[in-house]
Amino acid sequence: SSLLEACGTRGRPPYDAVLTHGFTLDEQGRKMSKSMGNVTAPQEICDQYGADILRLWVVSTDYAVDQRIGKEIIKIQVDAYRRLRNTLRFLLGNLAGFDEVERLPYDEMPDLEKLILHHLSELDKIIRQCCSDFDFHRLYVALGNFCSNDLSAFYLDIRKDVLYCDHLASDRRRAARTVLDQLFSCLTAWLAPILCFTIEEAWRSRFPEKDSVHLRQFPNVPDSWRNNDVAERWAKIRTLRRVVTGALEVERREKRIGASLEGHPTLYAPPEFLTALEDLNPAEIFI
Repeated sequence: SSLLEACGTRGRPPYDAVLTHGFTLDEQGRKMSKSMGNVTAPQEICDQYGADILRLWVVSTDYAVDQRIGKEIIKIQVDAYRRLRNTLRFLLGNLAGFDEVERLPYDEMPDLEKLILHHLSELDKIIRQCCSDFDFHRLYVALGNFCSNDLSAFYLDIRKDVLYCDHLASDRRRAARTVLDQLFSCLTAWLAPILCFTIEEAWRSRFPEKDSVHLRQFPNVPDSWRNNDVAERWAKIRTLRRVVTGALEVERREKRIGASLEGHPTLYAPPEFLTALEDLNPAEIFI
């Protein structure tokens, strides 16, 4: 109960059920006891890492079973927090000076940007359903996977050159920044109930003149962003990308190349996969 009180969730459904049906154990699954010296004090976590780390641990747990906590488990949450925070930092750094004049209409965007908006549309439905069902563990996994796999390791990795090197008025750069703006709007709203202090800091750093992020509602994600055709095409492209980046990693490990830009792979794949690459620049996608 002290953990839940520290996170400001005591007495709200379904957390009362946690106190009845589950226990908080140490990392080895043993009951916490002062005599055993295996107690993890919430205040110590807050003092060392901040309250947002403790809140992230709470939302990551499955409250239907016994929860475990300890130094190594908290370190995992610190790493997860760092990935989320780095995603927000990237968005903030590349949204400086963005305004409505720069916004590009959906119909004029490249397919890669439409894919990310499609993922946002899917994620919006998952987030809302998770909140309705009090399924916070699934919400935590969905947001973490999206930031790590779909953004950091894929979309942002591909679009870095466009953001850093394209002309300020180029359509590709405008499209990318338009999507980054939508990502910032959604992620700050979805993460605000979890990472209260971090998200408020991110929101204030971009919009110092606006009200607190905690006075916002979840943004309405347009149904028109859902695009299954684009998603199916890019599922094939991402499969090819994993093959190519895996081959490049082997070459790097064997010291035959340094950076991936030194590679010049020849790609063999079924026709439907190669057709998915039409009108795209493979060097850009595979970096």
